[in-house]
Amino acid sequence: MRDTSTAFVTTTIHVPTFFDSYAEDAKRYKHTPVFIVIGDKKTPNETAVYCADLAARTGFRVEYFSIERQEDYLKKFPALRDHLPYNSVERRNVGIVYAYELGCETIIAIDDDNLRKSDDFLGGHDLAQARECDIVSSSTGWINVCKLIEEKHGRTFHHRGFPLEMRYEDEVWTLEKRSIRPVVNAGLWLGDPDIDALTRLHHHTKPIEAISHARERNIAAAHDTWTPFNSQNTAVRHDAIPAYFLSPTAQRFSDIWGAYCLKHIADHLGDHVAFGMPLVTQERNPHNSWRDFDNERYGLALNVRFVDALKRVSLTGADYLSCYAELAEKLPNAFLPEVKTADDERAFLDKYFEGMRVWRDTFASLTH
Repeated sequence: MRDTSTAFVTTTIHVPTFFDSYAEDAKRYKHTPVFIVIGDKKTPNETAVYCADLAARTGFRVEYFSIERQEDYLKKFPALRDHLPYNSVERRNVGIVYAYELGCETIIAIDDDNLRKSDDFLGGHDLAQARECDIVSSSTGWINVCKLIEEKHGRTFHHRGFPLEMRYEDEVWTLEKRSIRPVVNAGLWLGDPDIDALTRLHHHTKPIEAISHARERNIAAAHDTWTPFNSQNTAVRHDAIPAYFLSPTAQRFSDIWGAYCLKHIADHLGDHVAFGMPLVTQERNPHNSWRDFDNERYGLALNVRFVDALKRVSLTGADYLSCYAELAEKLPNAFLPEVKTADDERAFLDKYFEGMRVWRDTFASLTH
């Protein structure tokens, strides 16, 4: 077997038996991933037994982080430890930092309700090799990647975190085929796609259902062309991890704003974010859409203002680590003095900026 230096990272409150399919597929295509499972206070005790059994059955490295192991591991990152709450999907940051320390070239964030759809799943997420993609620019400056997916009833829908203000603009795409090495590969999802609570509530009697994705080549967003990506079925290259923070204070925009920050830096460094294959089928865990909406409302309200502030930040760094440090320093000043915000919005942003500094300092400590 060849060592692809790839890690799967998940946070779960279930026994993560969904990894069986990923492990079988990795064996079939001669990959040797590391599986990293971050537990939480609701995670069953049987999870440790399952992880040990998965390792014994497959020969793969399987790392289960119980609460106790997380506390011990985070002793060297006390600010990050104090910033990450329990009972939070953002605890997957622990696994991401650990995979980064292991030196994994590709780190795949996966949800425990993401069931593998594509064969050679790890090959589809490979970030070590160049690939042909269609580079997409748009007449609006934004691309809705959900246009790549056919919906059961023929409806248009938008990726969670896509600005409300841009949803009724007519996007005209321009494509240019090019060979690139993406810094992020965001795989898409069939079944119950990653959409926001407003859309779910609007269509609650006839839910959105993604039934197919037939495109052969992945697309990649052109520089200065914006689109969100999430933290499920998403591969991030090792060197970009210091610029990819899933902030718990941003609630259901933790991955979305983290994506916008990384995209701004990737544009500066000449890299791209790709979308498409490999696919998963999302059999979504139970959610309360009204609670989800409450956890999305600040992100929705501030979304365009956040991206506009990012655009005002000129970067000078030569790598993701230094650029994120620069962004953590400059973004608060680019946002707050220039844009009118209510007191509660300003408090929301202050907490987010605090988290950016925690993430910056975490990776700064790894370089000393």
